[in-house]
Amino acid sequence: MNSVSRPDHHTENGFENRYPLPEGKKSFFTFLRRRLFGRESWPKAKDQIGKTPVVSPDLDAIHTPNPDVAQVTWIGHATVLLQYQGLNILTDPVFSDRASPFARIGPKRYSPPGLGIDQLPKIDIILLSHNHYDHCDLESLRQIGNGPTHVVPLKNASLLKEAGIDGCLEMDWGQYAEVNGVKIVHTSSYHWSSRKISDRKEMLWGGYALTFPNGFKFYFVGDSGWNEQLFAEMGEKYGPFDLGLIPIGAYDPRDFMKTAHVNPEEAVMIKQVMGVKQAIAIHWGTFVLTAEPVDEPPKRLHIAMERAGLNPEHFLALPVGGTHHHISAPAQA
Repeated sequence: MNSVSRPDHHTENGFENRYPLPEGKKSFFTFLRRRLFGRESWPKAKDQIGKTPVVSPDLDAIHTPNPDVAQVTWIGHATVLLQYQGLNILTDPVFSDRASPFARIGPKRYSPPGLGIDQLPKIDIILLSHNHYDHCDLESLRQIGNGPTHVVPLKNASLLKEAGIDGCLEMDWGQYAEVNGVKIVHTSSYHWSSRKISDRKEMLWGGYALTFPNGFKFYFVGDSGWNEQLFAEMGEKYGPFDLGLIPIGAYDPRDFMKTAHVNPEEAVMIKQVMGVKQAIAIHWGTFVLTAEPVDEPPKRLHIAMERAGLNPEHFLALPVGGTHHHISAPAQA
């Protein structure tokens, strides 16, 4: 009997990155040892309050958006509200005080959410990139409820059931679906997943490329390290994009974080190879996850854009609660 071959990134127990790079020995315990006894001086969350710019949200614009203008509101970390063509799309909703399975330990939020859950408009689609606690907060999902269509990577639906979320749309890398008239493809990222010590890479991770009926294209990277071969291939296949969310923070110590999180210079390279016309910075300014100063990522981003010969206004680090209105003709593939 011929067995059905599985995709290359599928393993017996889960998944693996495409075009794997040398990662060295990594585990929760090596991370903890580095965190507690390494040479780096890690910021303390209580001392970072006020270091990330915060503005009051434009609730009028958020609740009565112009359907012909794409607008994005940075709520914090990787939580962003995209509004366009009458749809409200939320990425990686995390509104809790800690990105942790515990109430009293784990990364604590030092910047408040730019919007409260009770201030959100009716959400149509939730895009979940992966199951790490700073991206997948079951309490936030529980409070938002079953109303939206939850789009998740493979094997994550069982996790969301814990929050009372039923009927998730699970997607594999390269798989297409249509939700509310929007064409969605689940894109690869160079990362990993886990909710506990023993389940590394058992659930899939990734990003999303969206194409609206008028041709407008939106890209949510999710979490990722820089992998030139991977992003060059995806840029050719899925780009260019009108608007995109690209991570810029949680990158030091570099030798440990390189294959998990891009730094600002690598974020600019993602913008270039994926053909993202206007990028919005995410994954910074909210939780202390790594050793770099919390206000460093946007400063390095500005310099990196200038050194690449690009206009820094085309890769914005918004204040928490800030909204960007994107007015342009859709990108042409």
